[in-house]
Amino acid sequence: MNLTTLTASAGLIAAASLAVALRGAPGMGVLTGYVAGAAVTGFCLLRQRRVLRDAPRRALQSMVEGFLAKLGAIVVATAVILFVPGLRERCNLASFLLAFAAAVLLVLLPGTFE
Repeated sequence: MNLTTLTASAGLIAAASLAVALRGAPGMGVLTGYVAGAAVTGFCLLRQRRVLRDAPRRALQSMVEGFLAKLGAIVVATAVILFVPGLRERCNLASFLLAFAAAVLLVLLPGTFE
């Protein structure tokens, strides 16, 4: 296992523990936010590594694309939480956004380091 996998797994355990402790909508927001943030960031890291291997001159472009993908994901997820009937009551938006940001940092930092 590499460092990215270990930190992502540790973060998932922490997010699940916090979700159980918070219960209800805030807990659901934490869990879904972490999973969404980690998934989008992991996808962006995989793409960045492939670009660096195949065309290193496009390194900055792949980083900007990863940032835009994460930005797009957070905008779409926020819109879904706000406009899908019944989802706002089941998933707290503030806890979702905080967990998404934490997951991005927790996965991106070791992923970039490796």
